[in-house]
Amino acid sequence: MAYRQSGCEVQNGLMQTAAVILAAGSASRFGSPKQLARIGGRTMLEMAVDVAREAGLHPIIAVVPPGMAVPSEVVPEINDAPAEGLSRSLRQGLAAVPTEADAAVILLGDQPTLLPATIRAVLSAGRADRPVVAAKADGHVGPPVLLRREAFRLADAATGDEGLRSILLGHPDLVTPIEVGKHAPDVDTPDDLAALGESCPGCGALFELLPGGPTHEYIGSSAACWAAFGDLTAREFQDRTYRWIHRHTVDVYAAQHPGDDGRRQRQSVAVHLIGLCHWLEHDLTANQLTPLTQALTTEKRLWPWLAPPPSYLLTVVDALEATDGESHGRLVRAWAESVWQAWSPHHLLLRAWAADALSERR
Repeated sequence: MAYRQSGCEVQNGLMQTAAVILAAGSASRFGSPKQLARIGGRTMLEMAVDVAREAGLHPIIAVVPPGMAVPSEVVPEINDAPAEGLSRSLRQGLAAVPTEADAAVILLGDQPTLLPATIRAVLSAGRADRPVVAAKADGHVGPPVLLRREAFRLADAATGDEGLRSILLGHPDLVTPIEVGKHAPDVDTPDDLAALGESCPGCGALFELLPGGPTHEYIGSSAACWAAFGDLTAREFQDRTYRWIHRHTVDVYAAQHPGDDGRRQRQSVAVHLIGLCHWLEHDLTANQLTPLTQALTTEKRLWPWLAPPPSYLLTVVDALEATDGESHGRLVRAWAESVWQAWSPHHLLLRAWAADALSERR
């Protein structure tokens, strides 16, 4: 095959480069749509979009299966036959690149840990004599791969689920390799996903690693989960339509992150679970709960340790999905109900404590 090697039309010394995110795979080994699997508050697809945006790629095109939503700033390209493999998605994505774009960077939707710096390194060589630039690590080239427009035709020879790999190996004269240290790992199975992040010891949600990040003195969460809770409460303080439910948010989060057995941990779990009981089963407002909580925390009482639930249906990650105060209230309420239900083996005791607290205040 012969391809034109000349440079692209360049304005102000910079190519306009689109992102083509291939995210239409069937995920048979994952067992569910892996594009929607979460690390912290983001899906893998959202993480791929974020890294493309941070690297300065525009527009961002995501090739996805039918029925899958994409972030609002992303151009969706629907692959209605994902079983035909990566090659079909590649051709569709390149065909969707607008004519004003000089090049496209091919990204994989199952490489959520790819760094913007890696894309920038590839972009920096985008005006080389060769029409393709690819990341290289351990002797192998792979995504991100930049194709100048004259190289889009390479995708015509791609077959099955391999994409450009064999084509690039067979035509090294077309490729400028850029050493990147290591390739971002693919996520093909749930174990692959778990290996990329850290499971919060309290709620069990998977988050990106946050080495050295702050945590609470006795609330048992990972640093990344604690940071996510900080983001949630910041919304509540900054927007009055979110703020009304803040007291309940604290109860939910604290009850879901009991920490290790200790005096303060025992009191925290008991008091916040009582708060959930008062809200969910007695319809007490945040203002009504405050004096009850103050009384419970000032008592010199030896609370017993309550064995925590093994898992939870909802976490702070789900609460962060809210887009306005009304949806925030609904999500926090659903989160609270799921946490309260998870502690059901202790409901008899907790209800007795809640009743005692109410009777003492009357």
